[in-house]
Parts: sequence; structure tokens; C-alpha cells
Amino acid sequence: MVDIRQTISGGKGWFERIASKIPLYKGYKQKEEAREADMLLRQHIAQQLADQLRAAEDVTSQLLTGPGLAQLDDMGQGNTRMQTLIDKVKTAAQGYAGLFDSIKVKEEELETLYQFDDSMLTKVDEIGDAISSIQVAIDESDSSKIAASVRRYVKTVSDASALFDQRKDVLLGLA
Repeated sequence: MVDIRQTISGGKGWFERIASKIPLYKGYKQKEEAREADMLLRQHIAQQLADQLRAAEDVTSQLLTGPGLAQLDDMGQGNTRMQTLIDKVKTAAQGYAGLFDSIKVKEEELETLYQFDDSMLTKVDEIGDAISSIQVAIDESDSSKIAASVRRYVKTVSDASALFDQRKDVLLGLA
């Protein structure tokens, strides 16, 4: 994936290029760009998760018939956790600290936060793989494989959500 930070800094106009020569403005602007890049990355992650949720809902509807009916509750639980994760990602703090805030967020912490959010894309892929394995099990009409695949999906979503919960520790510099 393209690094969003480079896209943002590459789109500067002539005024911003001149203003970036002013030392105090330059530091302020770099922090704002880092926050904007992180926000755009989180929006991208939320969109990718929403796409995965749609795929999971399609698979859930296929469980209504055949050997997967017994896994419907667990699949619904996984989908609910997925929606909760999407909401967490969309509403997560940006790493902003105002002039008088007691906790100051430095450039290094913003970089760590961006890297943390970027690592969440791996979790999105893992969730997609889990959903694909459910589809394969449904296609094979293997009830034990469907059950194992649904458990994997629920665990993968739960693990991704638990990982994202650690984001606040990154923001506070505790991780």
C-alpha cells in the first residue's frame, strides 16, 4: 500500500512550501500532516473491515441452509464484534494534543501510532482469510470444517479488536 504520509506532503501548494521554511510553522504543519495521514489510514482500515463484514454477512446467509445452521449464532457473534471493531477504528483518537493539554503527543509518538494503525491492515487480511475458509467449508458441506472455520473467524476478529484496544497505550507512550 502507498504510504499516505508521502501523498499528503507531496500535495503541498506554493504557500505551504514557503511557509514550511518558518521553524515553528514547520513543526506544527508536520504534526498536522502526520495526524491527517493517520486519520486517512484509519478510514481506509475501517472501509476494508466494512468490506470484510459484508463478505461475512454473505457467508452468514449461506449458513441458513445445510450443515452450517448450527454455526449461525457464533457467526452472528463474530459479525457483531466486527461491527464494534469498525466503530472503534472510525472513532479512535487522532493523537491530537492541544497547547494546554496535560499529555503532549510528539512526532515520534505520532509515527509509532501511524505504524500501529498500519499494522492493523495485516489483521484485515487475516479476517479475510478466515471468512474465505468458511466459504470453502460451506462449499464442501463439511460441518466440522465449518464449525472450526467459524471459530477461527470469531477468534481472529476478537484478536484484532484486542490489538486495536492497545492503541491508547501507544498514544500515551506506554507501549
